[in-house]
Amino acid sequence: VEGGSWWDTEVDGWAGGLSGSARAVDASVRRSYEKGFLLDSSLIPPERRVSDKDFSVSGIHRDARGLPILNSWEDYYTLRGIPLTSPVALLCTFPLTIFYALQKYGEVPITVAKMLGRALRVHAVGIEKEMNFLDLFKELAYLLPFDLEIELT
Repeated sequence: VEGGSWWDTEVDGWAGGLSGSARAVDASVRRSYEKGFLLDSSLIPPERRVSDKDFSVSGIHRDARGLPILNSWEDYYTLRGIPLTSPVALLCTFPLTIFYALQKYGEVPITVAKMLGRALRVHAVGIEKEMNFLDLFKELAYLLPFDLEIELT
């Protein structure tokens, strides 16, 4: 795998921040999905929010809060228009774990954030490794409704 992709840290390991790939992480460097995944563009999700057309084409529905109802990786892949042969789930596990928590337990925080017109703040603790994937967390925002912003702190 070419240097600088999100796979480097996953393949080489993090080793408490002491591995070669971990020491090479520069969290200030922004990566597009194309550079982060280093896969053919047909295998990666589009780098944009899900649209009404995506819901219509995929047959995936929204819940009362506007979140996509995703019950499986197949649902996610279908909504994002990527083939099931794509390995992106190996890295998307990080942002989609937060999405699942919001889907399952976020009714009150999401409702309050929308009522107050502010971003939904998610405090992420102990995520040194995930800083290498910071740009991948855009995927979380891409799945949220347009009237809900998220702030990772």
